Amino acid sequence: MLTRLKIDKNMANLTSINKRYFSLAAALLMTASSLSLTGCQSIKLDGGKGAPQQTAAPGANSTAANLDGAWQISYEYNGQPMSCHIKLTQNGSGFSGTGVDDHNQQAFVIDSGLITGNSILFHKRYHVNENPNLPPIIYQGNFQMMSAAEYTGPYMSGTYELTKGGKPISGRWDAQKEGFGPAPAASAGQSPTPPPQDAGPVTQAVPSGKAPHLSGRYDMGYEYDFKTIKSTLYMEQDNTKITGHGIDKGSKETFTVSGNYKFPDIKLWLKYNAVKASKKGKAKPERSLEFRGTVANINDAEYQGPRLQGQTNGGGAWMAEQVR
Repeated sequence: MLTRLKIDKNMANLTSINKRYFSLAAALLMTASSLSLTGCQSIKLDGGKGAPQQTAAPGANSTAANLDGAWQISYEYNGQPMSCHIKLTQNGSGFSGTGVDDHNQQAFVIDSGLITGNSILFHKRYHVNENPNLPPIIYQGNFQMMSAAEYTGPYMSGTYELTKGGKPISGRWDAQKEGFGPAPAASAGQSPTPPPQDAGPVTQAVPSGKAPHLSGRYDMGYEYDFKTIKSTLYMEQDNTKITGHGIDKGSKETFTVSGNYKFPDIKLWLKYNAVKASKKGKAKPERSLEFRGTVANINDAEYQGPRLQGQTNGGGAWMAEQVR
């Protein structure tokens, strides 16, 4: 779903744990710009400053818009990343549907949906049966066909608005259609684009049909608030369900892990525990981060095992490798 994180060739001869973390940090920084074309990972918690430019697929137009089917929506609320799943039914330029929020399984309906050209408008309504006059959450945005290495398929993004307690609330959202993912590999007879000469060692992945089991301990790095956070992550896989816990190396903040894994796609939620004020630091509230990406089996000179990599819902890159 996302571009491969490159490891600096000058570090190729280092084998220590420090080298691993340096590589993670370097990879995260080097790929920040290349991730700007990512489909459903473009929400910026800074209110949209420097929002990435989206690239439409050649020949994409409004007549090709097909909203029928299942979608995954990500959105920000009170500065926190959230997500939900919806199923839409389109009838000409109109559409409607139903959905469920991921964090609490609360159901809602989608109505008043309209697509005009590439412009999207729809209403999200809770408690329709109990309170049909409750004002809706109004979603506006654009539809396009994305074509990028990380995601190729239907894509929507925009802003939403609602009024709660007499106060207006707004935020950003984006959505990708389920069943779509990374761009397909080159067809038979076509030569793939060779890597740049200065790109460093090329990672060779085991055939993608083999899904690695993810239970184990991982070294993880991710971008947050203009810093690279280094963490130790412990995960347990039970079929498609992921659970676990972890701790940040620097701040010693702890978190719990939950997620879904359907090879090669993975989605994790890290829920940080609240921190009480002390002589060494300020109090911190409970918070959550969403990590989306892909899993690959890696077999190169420096690392053999599953590699998880992608982008957080705040727009930062992340990567994790299993500790053997």
